[in-house]
Amino acid sequence: MAKSAKDYAELASRIVELIGGKDNIAHAAHCLTRLRITPKDTSLVKLDEIKKLGVIGTQMIGDQVQVIIGNDINEVYEAFVNASGVARAAAIDENLDPELTRKKSFKEILGSIFPAIVACVFPILPALLACGLLQAFVVLLVNLKVIPADSPTLATFTWVYNVAYYFLPVLVGYAAAKRFHVKTAMGILMGLILVYPDFVELCKAGTGATIPQPGGPPMIIPGTGNAGFLFGLPIYPATYTNTIIPIILCVFVMGYVEKLLNKIIPKVVRFVFVPVLELVIMLPLALLVLAPIGARLSESFAGLMIGLMNSPIGPVIIPVFCALYPYIVITGMHFNLMAVAMAIGQKYGKNPLTHPAGFLFQYTQAAACLAVGIKAKNADRKALAYSCAFSDAIPGISEPGMYGITFKYKTPLYAAMIGSAVGGIVCVLMNVGSYAGGPPNIFTFPVFINPQTRSTADLTGMIIACVVGAAVTFVATLFLYKDEKADEIDAQG
Repeated sequence: MAKSAKDYAELASRIVELIGGKDNIAHAAHCLTRLRITPKDTSLVKLDEIKKLGVIGTQMIGDQVQVIIGNDINEVYEAFVNASGVARAAAIDENLDPELTRKKSFKEILGSIFPAIVACVFPILPALLACGLLQAFVVLLVNLKVIPADSPTLATFTWVYNVAYYFLPVLVGYAAAKRFHVKTAMGILMGLILVYPDFVELCKAGTGATIPQPGGPPMIIPGTGNAGFLFGLPIYPATYTNTIIPIILCVFVMGYVEKLLNKIIPKVVRFVFVPVLELVIMLPLALLVLAPIGARLSESFAGLMIGLMNSPIGPVIIPVFCALYPYIVITGMHFNLMAVAMAIGQKYGKNPLTHPAGFLFQYTQAAACLAVGIKAKNADRKALAYSCAFSDAIPGISEPGMYGITFKYKTPLYAAMIGSAVGGIVCVLMNVGSYAGGPPNIFTFPVFINPQTRSTADLTGMIIACVVGAAVTFVATLFLYKDEKADEIDAQG
């Protein structure tokens, strides 16, 4: 794809020529990846010739010519406007193609869930990647003793790189609003509501229920009291900081609410009344129904895993759990695994499930991103893949790699799942488990050292499992990942 201003101008001039000239252009706009041109006479359009210009693709939808450009769409559109003299139009947020607006089957809807989640997170990757790499840099400086652990500078950096993750619902609310065609400010507002400090404190103060744990003391399950009342109904006290699914559910439903209000409220008062009515309707839906659904799913999953690990098929569960761990992370259920880890640790004396799966997840994701970086021809994709590999391997920040590479292009995800399953088998054979908590990254491998005996057997096993899993993932990604298919995915926005 062209990169210099001169190349953009040349490409735009050729497209104008092959559309049939300036006089044959009735209208031109663009969406996230495509130049959308409406010619006056479609018979003058030389579609096959446009395909040869080095663009990702071209197609005719109705009477509209779509030239698939990809990441350079803004530059190409500006050059096209200058070359054709056509009036500049605002970017199109929604995809108006008939194929994409037709009624979808249940199978298609189910298959679109994870791509929708990816679309709600991909636009905020720069913020997540920046904070993740800042964390890696700071941790590296502390470990190299360049700055002391009690440095005020370190304290400042610490809260700065935590900002993107604490306020993740706000960032996702912004991206989800664009994905589901909600006013951007309303998506951000919904995210802010879920992480408002007073609400967070009320949730923390909500009473909890205790449940007996095999071989250990009762465990408190937060979120079984309430965090205040709304319209006389108790608000479920769940902590939504660092979460993704609750805000996506809220903004998804908000899209239908906003669309309905825009239909029934007269245009002359729509600007004033739609937002306030939308907020009044969404507050009970979000705080009493939608956001708690996401939290309840996570808690139910935690209870299920405790039961499975205590069953005779416990060892078989480990490689399966490792393989499926990416889906656990993308739905936010991994935040509720602390209770699982505690219960399993009490029974086995160490945690052979959640921590090994977390470490394998990080390093198989890193291997998949590295392989994509090696195979990618697109400079932006290559740079993103290498950055994501580093982010996964060093600070253990997985979101950029998940939403920018593996879940987006699918085949790297499948390769990582294969590698994690193989690594999980190694963990079972070597009886690997962790003895302490901590986020999985290159600096926290010591959690696999037995604090009583100082044995490094579990640490050695975990390192071997990560190396084997990463190697399998890397090779599988090289075979499964197709750069041409990635071009098509990027073109679809």
